[in-house]
Amino acid sequence: MTQIRIEEKPNGGTSIWPWIIGLLILGLAVWGIAEAFEESDETYTEEVLEDDDNVAGVATGIDENNNYKEYETGADYTSAVSAYMSTTADMEGEMGLDHEFSHQALTELAQATVAIAENKGLLTDVSAREKADRVKRLSDDIMKDPLAGDHADKIKMAAMLITEMLEDIDTKAYNSQSADDLSKLRQEAQAISPETLTLNQKEDVRTFLGQARMVLERMS
Repeated sequence: MTQIRIEEKPNGGTSIWPWIIGLLILGLAVWGIAEAFEESDETYTEEVLEDDDNVAGVATGIDENNNYKEYETGADYTSAVSAYMSTTADMEGEMGLDHEFSHQALTELAQATVAIAENKGLLTDVSAREKADRVKRLSDDIMKDPLAGDHADKIKMAAMLITEMLEDIDTKAYNSQSADDLSKLRQEAQAISPETLTLNQKEDVRTFLGQARMVLERMS
């Protein structure tokens, strides 16, 4: 009788484990690439924020309540000049015992001067900032006691300090284009007598403030 030999056939099926492992590796690779791109975007955003040079600089001035405030440099300094021009546009009958007009005019003139100086990059000088601070204090002082006899002295000191600041601006930023007007401004400041009551020399104070208008018009 013929014997039939039976041999087991080797398993020819393919295992799925290599596919599973391959998919896992591919998934990890995709995840890693996605994380890398996300980190790159965050870094770029931070660098843009840190390197943004389009933010306007600020200047320090004096607001209507006699407090320092910050406002943008550039063309914005003209708003400080406009405020002074508006206040001193008509000075007839403006000066009274309360000295409110003198206080406001000097404060706004100091503010305009500081704004122009800051715009021209001239307030890095410590002495310029000290002068601006002193003008503010003098301007505030004339409102404290309406019956005090030293108002004219303080107005003159403030006028001289503002004149010095404007002269410095003109020399450094405008090549002395307003030298003649500033010479007249200095004369008007010196004409204010510290021994005479302010109400008895209204015209001298008005003339100084009017001459300051001419200087600011040239500079702005």
